[in-house]
Amino acid sequence: MICLFQATDSISHIKTFKIHIKESGTPEVDLSSLRTYQKERSFDKPKRALQVLEVVLASNNHALGIRAGRSFYRKTRRVYDLGDCYEMCTGIYQVPLLGEVPLLNVDISYKSFPKSQSLIQCLRDYRIDPRRAIEGGRTKEFLLQFLKGIYITYSPPPGFAALPKTYKVLDIGDVPARIRFKPFGGPEISVMDYFQWKGCTLRYPDLNCIETINKISLPMEFCSITEDQVLNLLRLHSLQRKDGKVQATRMSAYAAISTNERKDKIMNLLTHFSHNENSTIKAFGVQLARNFVKINYRILQPPQLEYFNGKIVRLSDGAWQLASMKFLETSKANQGHKWAIIFEKKSRSSISFHKVVDFKKALQRTSQELGVNLAEQCDVIDFQEIEKALEHFAKNGYALVVVIISSYGASYSTIKQKAELRIGVLTQCIKESTVSTDKSIMTNLMLKINAKLNGTNHKVSEDREDELKKLLQPMRDIMFMGADVIQPSLDQRHMPSVVGVTASHDAYGACYNTQYSLQKSNVEIIEGMKLIAKKVLIVYKTNQGRYPNHIIYYRGGISAGQYPTIKKQELRGIREACAQLACGPLLTCIVVIKRHRTRFFPLLQAKGGKDFNNVQPGSVMDQYIVHPNERQFFLVSHKTIQGTARPTRYNVIQDDANFDIDLLQRLTYNMCHMSPRCNKALSYPAPAYLAHIAAFRARVYLEGSACVSLIREVQIEH
Repeated sequence: MICLFQATDSISHIKTFKIHIKESGTPEVDLSSLRTYQKERSFDKPKRALQVLEVVLASNNHALGIRAGRSFYRKTRRVYDLGDCYEMCTGIYQVPLLGEVPLLNVDISYKSFPKSQSLIQCLRDYRIDPRRAIEGGRTKEFLLQFLKGIYITYSPPPGFAALPKTYKVLDIGDVPARIRFKPFGGPEISVMDYFQWKGCTLRYPDLNCIETINKISLPMEFCSITEDQVLNLLRLHSLQRKDGKVQATRMSAYAAISTNERKDKIMNLLTHFSHNENSTIKAFGVQLARNFVKINYRILQPPQLEYFNGKIVRLSDGAWQLASMKFLETSKANQGHKWAIIFEKKSRSSISFHKVVDFKKALQRTSQELGVNLAEQCDVIDFQEIEKALEHFAKNGYALVVVIISSYGASYSTIKQKAELRIGVLTQCIKESTVSTDKSIMTNLMLKINAKLNGTNHKVSEDREDELKKLLQPMRDIMFMGADVIQPSLDQRHMPSVVGVTASHDAYGACYNTQYSLQKSNVEIIEGMKLIAKKVLIVYKTNQGRYPNHIIYYRGGISAGQYPTIKKQELRGIREACAQLACGPLLTCIVVIKRHRTRFFPLLQAKGGKDFNNVQPGSVMDQYIVHPNERQFFLVSHKTIQGTARPTRYNVIQDDANFDIDLLQRLTYNMCHMSPRCNKALSYPAPAYLAHIAAFRARVYLEGSACVSLIREVQIEH
């Protein structure tokens, strides 16, 4: 089917478009499935009916806002200035979901837009003098990072008798006097002479021209940034367009509002878009409720955490202190683990030798207080070549090297590549600006150091919790697994996807070994799971003397549409690895979902009203808003410092043991307290968190080097 469509552009021009409409295989969609889905599984949900519902609800918003993905941004007279020619708009995010009834998930959304202004004003905002040429260097590179790929509107001088046109920026060209072309097939002429010939003298003759995507050169003084254009801030040809650090900080500060403010803003936006007044939505018989749904939730009690000699620490708002506590277990070594502190010898270095010595003494005191078995002797050495320094310590049997990273020296990725891929020595990095004798910094470092030296910081005390002990009675010899895949950015599609898998090998779910692998770019499903699972099972048996009876697998970073593929490939790979090793543990797979827009707003104001009025750590929701035929739940396990808490959603897609959902919720909440890197509850379980860290570390191995062949074989246990 072909039809003609007329629309008015930004300069009141009427344009005619020819639209080709192609029918899909089944042009009719049965919306009655939205009433019967409760009997089906979540990955069999009526996708086409949901798509129709989403299109219908979105049809109302196009005339009232600027669309970007599933969000619609309302542009008002008062916008928030982010600096560097960006401004921020507030909008509403909306997507239909299926709970016990069809629901519309709405949330507030923020996005930066380029300011609609002249390029001359843009240059002034960047503190660039338009009377002078923009030469090559950092100034041009910085400006081009903003301009490249955005649309500009060229408004010819009045004497040209031409209408404005929109172009896409490719580059910043030369000055008008040096750019030559042949107008209308005539003799060659410069851009400046062409405008002079047309009766227009350039006000800024020394200012560079804009080169468009179709190789047209335009004087900047006649160009302005086209309004209401949506940019993909993660993509632009070979550049990676992002908000700068200043803009990102300002956006985060602006968005960090309490639940009460967030709810009020969402309700105001819903009033602005007025879905229930739209004729299309009415024609489909859809009507939105005027208030948020109210649900019941439970608060799980935080676990009691056990340290050395059975000492118990109690939590407060998801965090705890190590007053008079020692780590549960530390690895032993005759006369202590040999270790050293090294820092780069640079003329611009801001750290002195005396400051490093004070740092060493503070670290030694903290290690003794926490029971970490470091040698009394610690070498403090400056270096000029990091590789030679690390080779020296590796040859002399040092267990750990603390590396102070200078702002102008060897990078974190370079240090990790050389230490862990090429040489084989454990390192603990700390920024030069962070070095101090502060107690919290010392404790945080020792948490990581003890874990790297195969120690155990703490465990959940089952013996002191009768309820938990009863729940865990049928569960012994559990191996916790976590997995995540990090994809390359849109301008690095030549790079492989990085897989990170972690698995516990102790009796408490506190010590993990790590596996890395590479696979084709943009592949989310882990292709080599059979080999990875075989390796971690062998590590478990080596440490425990037997294979696990249960595997609880936390898988992060996948969508509901990928659940069948996960079961078919990844879980099958784990089962095949178990079969090869002649063991048969019961497998439970829980999908961890962080990227969603569901938020919870307490009905009662918190006591004192000093915080952001978030739900308490341990809040779990598993009714009404989750699919009635699936085992799902939302859990807020952490204390939110600012803004509105983002709960983590969990989907149990495989459960051989048929565990009680209360047990899985409690176990998941407990595992959020098992990170070896900090003394506070994480927003999702430690196995999944550490898998993400592992994948990130493997990504670091790839930065600026040809380490792909080495990383395929690396395995680090800690």
